[in-house]
Amino acid sequence: MATTGQDFFKFDKDTFNIKFIITDIASLSGYEAYWAASTSPTSSALIERSTTGWDGIDTNGGITLNTTDLVVELTQSDFGVGKLESGSSYYHELTIGEAADGSDSVTVAKGTFTVEPSLFTTETYRSQ
Repeated sequence: MATTGQDFFKFDKDTFNIKFIITDIASLSGYEAYWAASTSPTSSALIERSTTGWDGIDTNGGITLNTTDLVVELTQSDFGVGKLESGSSYYHELTIGEAADGSDSVTVAKGTFTVEPSLFTTETYRSQ
């Protein structure tokens, strides 16, 4: 069953992982996944991640699957103009499926991802 309201925030230019626990499936073995963030559900993705077997979208991986856990990896390079910008909120969505082309994929999570300003970044301790 899909889960809505998967809202979270991170600070500008933090390197972090987003962990989803899928409880409707005994094992994610044999599944592919795709995660994206955009300004709205109907706009183009600003950042995307997928499992390495996902076909048709060049996302260069960034999602790892364990038995019931799915981890999306984000880095400092995902932040900035035209990407995730400080002080903004984004729609995010996660889909999984067994077909590599996503044709049988289902949405398992969606919500709002907010990027908060960071004093550490503002004071240039982190790369700009």
